[in-house]
Amino acid sequence: MFETRETSTASTAEFFEAEENNDVKMMPLRFSVTRPAIHYTVPGYKVGWRDEDGNWFDEDGKRNGPPQNYWRQMSDQREYNRDMEAVTSVMTEFNVEEAVRTLEYRLSTRKPSLSRKLLGSWAPLLLGGERVALNDMPANDDGSIEVPYKINIFRTNGPKFAPKTYYGLFYAKLEVGEELTIEANTGSLRASIPVVDTNEPNPLGMVDCNGAERLVSMGGITYVSDYVLIQRNDEGAVDFWLRCDDSYLGLNDEDQ
Repeated sequence: MFETRETSTASTAEFFEAEENNDVKMMPLRFSVTRPAIHYTVPGYKVGWRDEDGNWFDEDGKRNGPPQNYWRQMSDQREYNRDMEAVTSVMTEFNVEEAVRTLEYRLSTRKPSLSRKLLGSWAPLLLGGERVALNDMPANDDGSIEVPYKINIFRTNGPKFAPKTYYGLFYAKLEVGEELTIEANTGSLRASIPVVDTNEPNPLGMVDCNGAERLVSMGGITYVSDYVLIQRNDEGAVDFWLRCDDSYLGLNDEDQ
């Protein structure tokens, strides 16, 4: 895996005192994550915008025209906004199926189980169609989201990278037959599976989730991006995961 700098911070276990016998019992673990930052395809350029009067700006002020790579930036922004709108739908439990299907329709890869974007750290928002994440903030707030655990997906035999390009250094595409390790950050699950291109749901084991045991599977992927991973089980119920590391941004010069 990358030596990532997670945007989330694990909260400590919370406790409460039972009223009847004064025993101290441990509440289910919760971890705080935030929405991932936007990934611009062409890094290092100032983000530009245009006001209602047609004037161009970037962080340095007014410009004579659009910044370099502006149209690529706008495409990146649309993709990001689309994914984050789906996250909002999931967290508010409003038009969830419609939001999920909108993303699934845009799945661009023919074999999503081979996507390098699967690698990294993910937090569950929906499992089996049921919301398992909490967010006490207003619907339009980008504050922290509380999740019961996170999973890490990485190559068992160590990271493998694609050739470096103008856009950065990223993980190599997964290959059929190599081995992945999937583990929960709570220590309750660790499984190794071979990479396959059939995309069939593969049960990995049980994880404690808000005080109940839930099955974690890999496969049945219907959408994967830098920010969101969607799976469906054999009954069509949705698992919706949110990216909670920065591996999708690639390695910077210091990391390399």
